[in-house]
Amino acid sequence: MTTFDPRQAASLSGESRVLPEQECLDLLTTTTVGRVAFVNAEGLQLVPLNFAVIDGEIYFRTAPESILDDLVAGDAQVAFAVDYHSEQFREGWSVTVKGTATRVQDPDLHAQVMSWRTLRPWAGGTREIVLHLSRRTIEGRRVHGNRPPTGVSSAVQP
Repeated sequence: MTTFDPRQAASLSGESRVLPEQECLDLLTTTTVGRVAFVNAEGLQLVPLNFAVIDGEIYFRTAPESILDDLVAGDAQVAFAVDYHSEQFREGWSVTVKGTATRVQDPDLHAQVMSWRTLRPWAGGTREIVLHLSRRTIEGRRVHGNRPPTGVSSAVQP
């Protein structure tokens, strides 16, 4: 196997494109795990969690006194991100949502979200609090690169 020569980079150029809002929402429905970022008394936090997109809206669950409990107290400003990549096909995408996390108070909506299959907690335990992410912005980007020729490693060797 030969080594990738950085001088070949021009021939391996790929592309990156900004995604429209609807494509971002569509991509969010293809997976169930993302990360939410926020600031609390201990500073900047980044927490992985499972989520659901229901009728174009993002929801996640938490438990009282969890790290996400800080989001329950009020209208917390958050960033939420989901991404995907395939090393084999040299492609990927990323979607970032910024907005406000609020506790779902409506009993019918709470019951609907709690029954959503993809929102069953992976880590176990009871997570009876439902949070809704009211999006202020949603941005996405899809990238793909050309694959190196067969038998050529894409790793740059010293």
